[in-house]
Amino acid sequence: MTKKILVARGGKLSPFSGLGSTHDALIEGLADSRIEGYKLGQVAEYDSKASSLRRVWRRWFSHPKVVEGLAKSHDIVHITDQEQAGLTPRNGKSIVTVHDLFHLYPSTRNGVAVGEQKPGMIRKKDIRKVKEGIRRASLLICISKYTQEECEMRFPGIPTAWVPHAIDLNNYQKKMQRPEWFNDGVNLLIIGSEEPRKRVEFAVEVCGGVDVTLHKLGAESSPEARKRIEALANEVNCNLNWVGQVDSDEKIAALQHADALLFPSIAEGFGLPPLEAYAAGTVALVADAPAHNEIPLEQHILPHDDIEMWRAAIKELEDESDAVKAQAGEFSIEKWAERLKAAYDSL
Repeated sequence: MTKKILVARGGKLSPFSGLGSTHDALIEGLADSRIEGYKLGQVAEYDSKASSLRRVWRRWFSHPKVVEGLAKSHDIVHITDQEQAGLTPRNGKSIVTVHDLFHLYPSTRNGVAVGEQKPGMIRKKDIRKVKEGIRRASLLICISKYTQEECEMRFPGIPTAWVPHAIDLNNYQKKMQRPEWFNDGVNLLIIGSEEPRKRVEFAVEVCGGVDVTLHKLGAESSPEARKRIEALANEVNCNLNWVGQVDSDEKIAALQHADALLFPSIAEGFGLPPLEAYAAGTVALVADAPAHNEIPLEQHILPHDDIEMWRAAIKELEDESDAVKAQAGEFSIEKWAERLKAAYDSL
């Protein structure tokens, strides 16, 4: 008998965000019957535009009641983001997908602050509710092995399953035209925001005085962040091209034609850009830090703080398209569906 899944989260998120895309991928997979024996029931979410007081009311009181009521007509409740774990109903079978525990357990990694270091009074209460919800869950689906280990330490006794993110490999195989903003010579990419843990500045320093062009993709966190990084690029003589936000096709085109992606982040829940680069047939040079160091081939994992080793790796770049595409295959939609089915079956 096919079992019905209630997919739940709080406020709607952009499909271009990591949490938003994961939520949408689950809905699509269930709607398309990719997970054998399971189907999409309803989706519980709300428009996130509201006053701060109304958002708190929805998050702590009204929306959890909605989810609690809908849960009675579904076999499993699947909450797609640990930040929404306060929605976990008190009865029935429930799953929380845990991307990371940065904000629940902030830390400092290699001198970089990760997570909210000083949450306010309301946020402290919110974090308490989130942790209580995680403890009510029947199963925690973890998108990395690092997060799985941390969940087993922080929430002992709650079953966990490793179900990493997946991408549709076919989307990265269709040949795209070389972006007009590419230059002659070596073109490198860095994709993401300017959060300190992303370490865009490190990539700029690596490329300083080196005959390459570093293209920065992704909407900036703030005009001040952009000014700061561009000033650094000028200071160290890095040829930085600030591209900004691009659509999916243009990003894939850039990944296909780039010589490499640089991913020096010190902390990630998963780290999708290296996987996308691999799927496009492009090398990703990745800092040896969790959890994105679970994705690449060993020769592409570099010390997080050794600029000269990064520069040497850039100089030694070669065509490894067959090898990296094969590695990307470990994170295919088909394998994701198999892993998710096994997790659901475990309940």
